[in-house]
Amino acid sequence: MGYFAFQWAVIIIGLALHVGFDRSRSRHTKGRIAELAALWLVVGFGAWSIWGGVFHVGPTSTAIADQIGYAPSMFQWEVGWADIAFGVLGVLCVARRFRGGWTDALLAGLAIYFYGDGIGHIMQLVAHGNTAPDNVWALPADFLIPTLSIVAVLVARRLGTYSRPAVPAAAGGAHEAPERPVAA
Repeated sequence: MGYFAFQWAVIIIGLALHVGFDRSRSRHTKGRIAELAALWLVVGFGAWSIWGGVFHVGPTSTAIADQIGYAPSMFQWEVGWADIAFGVLGVLCVARRFRGGWTDALLAGLAIYFYGDGIGHIMQLVAHGNTAPDNVWALPADFLIPTLSIVAVLVARRLGTYSRPAVPAAAGGAHEAPERPVAA
């Protein structure tokens, strides 16, 4: 439980501090706040996915498996590396050049991965009575992380503050969709 509570606290407090101390020209506008929320969710949970993945594959993997109510296995190793892969993609979205299509691909994969993971945790709880702390406390994260991330990115894009994916050009090739100017 502590891991999940701590990650939410860091994201929320980090976002609040970023909004409070933001020095961009567009600070405190709906668009800027939506952009920062999208960044803190996508990039922040990317960082937490890396952290969680390291726990799954590192020397603490046996303790982590126990906290989830599982026996250590090769599947934990695979889940750990999947966490790290999605985490790296999320962290890379901090750079404007990696937003747009990268964010869309990340969010699609994140939704499938986390929703599927959440269904697995529900099945463990219901079918097997697995009430281990990290089996139960993974549920809010598994459903809220992708949902809130998708909503935040969509709202920020609607307000014109988060990069849009590339669109095909009429004469072939690809170019970036026009964006409204945003202070960095």
